[in-house]
Amino acid sequence: MIIPDSAPAFLIAGSRVNTPSRLRPDCAGLDDTPASTVDRDKLLSHLGRTALHGSISRNFKGAYRLVVDKETGQKRSVPNLYRVDSDKLGRCEYVMLTSKQYASVMVIDVDQIGKAGGHPENLNSYVKGVIWSLVQHGIGPAWAGINPVNGKAQFIWLIDPVYAGENRTSRNMELLKATSHELGELLDHDPHFAHRFSRSPFYTGKSPEAYRWYCQHDRVIRLQDFLRQVREMAGQSQHIKNKRQQFNSGRELINAVKTRREEAQAFKVLADDVENEMSAELDQYDPELIDGVRVRWISQGIAARDETAFSHALKIAHRLRKAGQRLTDAAIIDAYEHAYNVAQQQGAAGRDSEMPPMRDRQTMARRVRGYVTQSKTNTSLSSSAPGRATSSERKALATMGRKGGLKSSQRWKIDPDGEYAQNQRATLTEANNRRAQEGKGTRGRVLSLAMDILTQTGKAPTGREVGQELGITRQQANRHLKALREMGLL
Repeated sequence: MIIPDSAPAFLIAGSRVNTPSRLRPDCAGLDDTPASTVDRDKLLSHLGRTALHGSISRNFKGAYRLVVDKETGQKRSVPNLYRVDSDKLGRCEYVMLTSKQYASVMVIDVDQIGKAGGHPENLNSYVKGVIWSLVQHGIGPAWAGINPVNGKAQFIWLIDPVYAGENRTSRNMELLKATSHELGELLDHDPHFAHRFSRSPFYTGKSPEAYRWYCQHDRVIRLQDFLRQVREMAGQSQHIKNKRQQFNSGRELINAVKTRREEAQAFKVLADDVENEMSAELDQYDPELIDGVRVRWISQGIAARDETAFSHALKIAHRLRKAGQRLTDAAIIDAYEHAYNVAQQQGAAGRDSEMPPMRDRQTMARRVRGYVTQSKTNTSLSSSAPGRATSSERKALATMGRKGGLKSSQRWKIDPDGEYAQNQRATLTEANNRRAQEGKGTRGRVLSLAMDILTQTGKAPTGREVGQELGITRQQANRHLKALREMGLL
């Protein structure tokens, strides 16, 4: 065989030809040279640990020992730590390379059975194909450990160290979990691998099942770039977040938010005008409407009368509110009765009219009014916003808002009777008056409902009942009921 000058010809143990194993697909592009003492020293240096938690066997209970706390007298288990420069570490077949608060490597356990031998060419064929692709993309593992009995493997990547607090996680730890998951899915890994105890690359014993370790390189990867490349290989979406900084200054950010708000307000005004002025006229051109009512069907020829009537009453109530008109019980009940009669006419299917009694219709009107007045957005306009501020933009605006508040408080102190202070007081007074009027209106509705229930049942209503009827919270209802009782009205 003629060997090119660029490929040095030397015999590698376990290889079948004199071609470097890192150039051969049947070796998954991995170097078949066993790891040396220098390689292990480099790995220990990257780990940045003076001692490692090790276990001599697979019985991990033996990796802990019981000690007596001198203060409390209670027994507790502590891990057996081995100094990295001691020979005892070489007796441990298992070692914990990462912890919950610190990780400088990423370990992937692959349980796909290959062939006996303990060399890269003995890996499972699917695993070899994936590792070959990773190597060709320049993101192959730094260490490869192979079981000489069944061809299972563990792979180690060197990463920039990531940290987390003692009782919490961190974004970098979450990124490490995401990367391990994506890479593990690509390699068809063991999903039950705890990423704690793994096979030790520092083992020097003579166990026949000890993994054979091969050092490939000492490159340190950046998790975000690595995750992007792995997702590209797997054909997954990237989930790339928005850039942290999209504006050159705070003023530019404020102007952009103001522009968004003005565009949204202009669209809302236009949509309201169209809804208030034209929707009633367009009803006659909708072929699915019958006398302005959209009939809902249970099955062919059988109309859902109650659902049709309630939906139509809700639509009319929204239309009245947009037009600035009062949501009276009479208007809502008229809409309900009209829709019910249309549904009865079109899809009675031999059923008699079962119009609810007036008391139930009044309850329905109150609920509809509560739904309409308490709704904060119109579902038909929910997608009309031209853009939303990102998380970083909202934080920047909040920071600038706090600084603006400090500046505003200074202006209040310097000139409390000036034009700025007077305008702010006028705005605050107007807002307080508006809230007071809204509260009085709600209290009046609570009083009306409470008197109605008290007259019919002889018992005062609870806050939960009032809240459900009027579409307010139980706490609001209880506050109004308490105030009415103190005033002697209940």
